[in-house]
Amino acid sequence: MGTVSITRGFYENIQEAASHIVDVLSGILKVNTIFVATNDGVTNVIIEAFNREEELIAKGSELPFEASYCSLVLRDKGSSLIITDTCEHPLTESMDVTGELGNRFFVGIPIMRRSGETFGTICLMDNPDYVISETDMKTLKAMAVFLGYVVDLEDTLQVQEQKLSDSEQMQVQLQAEKERAESEAMTKTQMLSLMSHEIRNPLNGILGLTDLMRTPDMSDEQTEYVNMIETSGNILLSLLNNMMSFNVNDTGKTVVHDDPFDLVATIENTVYLYAGLALSKNIELGLNLDLNVSQVFVGDEIKIGQLLSHVIQYAIDSTRTGPVLVTATVEGGNVEEAGTLQLHVKYTGRMLSSDKKLRAFNQLDGNISTQKLVGTNLGLAVSQNLAILMHGRIQVHGLGENETDFEIRLPLRRHWELPQLASIQHRLKDKKVLLAKDPDILQGVSSLMRRWKMDVHMTSVTTEAYDWIQEGFKPDVAVVDMGLLEGGAVDFVHKLKHLVTDSPVIVLIPYGMHIDPHEAEVFDAVLTKPVKQADLLNALSIIVH
Repeated sequence: MGTVSITRGFYENIQEAASHIVDVLSGILKVNTIFVATNDGVTNVIIEAFNREEELIAKGSELPFEASYCSLVLRDKGSSLIITDTCEHPLTESMDVTGELGNRFFVGIPIMRRSGETFGTICLMDNPDYVISETDMKTLKAMAVFLGYVVDLEDTLQVQEQKLSDSEQMQVQLQAEKERAESEAMTKTQMLSLMSHEIRNPLNGILGLTDLMRTPDMSDEQTEYVNMIETSGNILLSLLNNMMSFNVNDTGKTVVHDDPFDLVATIENTVYLYAGLALSKNIELGLNLDLNVSQVFVGDEIKIGQLLSHVIQYAIDSTRTGPVLVTATVEGGNVEEAGTLQLHVKYTGRMLSSDKKLRAFNQLDGNISTQKLVGTNLGLAVSQNLAILMHGRIQVHGLGENETDFEIRLPLRRHWELPQLASIQHRLKDKKVLLAKDPDILQGVSSLMRRWKMDVHMTSVTTEAYDWIQEGFKPDVAVVDMGLLEGGAVDFVHKLKHLVTDSPVIVLIPYGMHIDPHEAEVFDAVLTKPVKQADLLNALSIIVH
């Protein structure tokens, strides 16, 4: 009889389960510090920690149990502890750790085993003005129960592994115990699925009511509260969707389709979904596709869009200042031949919380379970899972201290070219373009028009453009970005119309920007950034003669 092995289940160990819970809570709660601690009655050890801005607690740090706040939480088993100001509370005001951290808001929830023994705590820390809601407390308690279940399951699996190594004569009995352990692991997955379904219905009701609550006479404060409810609800709904997607993909129920689709439109529409989010964070979202809008490819359009969507979401969430740039090329492959789609999402910010997780992400392939990525980021785990299903992969590279690049590679096949679009591009060949844009703007407009073999003269200095015109340069069309710093875009267009009376002008405006109707009269076309290839091609085909 051969050796019997144990399937670990959803997590490799308790550490990964704690990492997942901290990652989930950091997306739902806006508190500064979240940590999970374990203790043996003598020493309190931080096994996972998250600090949003100020680093209060470090992963791996240790304190004598009685000197930690966690000892106060575990005095009364099963009870949570809330302290609004540690410097004023009688339990904490004289503790050494209070002197080191200063006055802080603190919440502690005990992690209990089914036997009634304590494993550790889930804790929050912030400034004394932080207010925690009843819903947030219920979420923390649910996560503590869930982690206690994982601890029990881990202990069960370790006991079974020890029994397997003790004696081959017990293999039949151990096989039955193994199956029971796997059944418990499956129950946990089913519980997550059930929880997501049960939460989704009331959550959709909450989001629907936020729309009904909006009225024209609402105060700014009321509008802010409604927006906060809606944002929090959408974050939780996105988490639930990712959980369901991951479970479906990981059980092999997903089918990959190979159908003709418009690759350029798929990428552009996916990027455009996040233009509003980028605008709200004052982040520039750039798009530069080394692809032709007239080409049709064969692949799974929906899954490519979903995969890219999760990566862009992570990039924007991880960026405080600086741009997020999406680029794409297709390497090799003529019509009806296989090529490789190469997508890059580059942003300013550090990737994962440790080099170990970075290596786990990059080393992942079809033979390694993506479950280990759940502790890193659920959306990224879904994306990597989808990439593997489509026989591709995602890798992440650190570019210096504060830049990160996601590289997505997927096999793809060119199908055909749309003749009507190809004919428009042929008609634009050799047409003269005056492109006035700020050099820091991450737009692929110039490379796009050059790919259509237009004669592009690009400048960020309006005086240089005036000199070209006085020297005899007569553009067939002018493309002006409202981000043009020197000289002002509107004044520049007025002067340009005066110098070259029959030259049409296309203006590029940021997402969400509104132009005064009187100012708009001077423009022949207005396009929103990131600029879509089809929109630019249609505008040029109409106004360029």
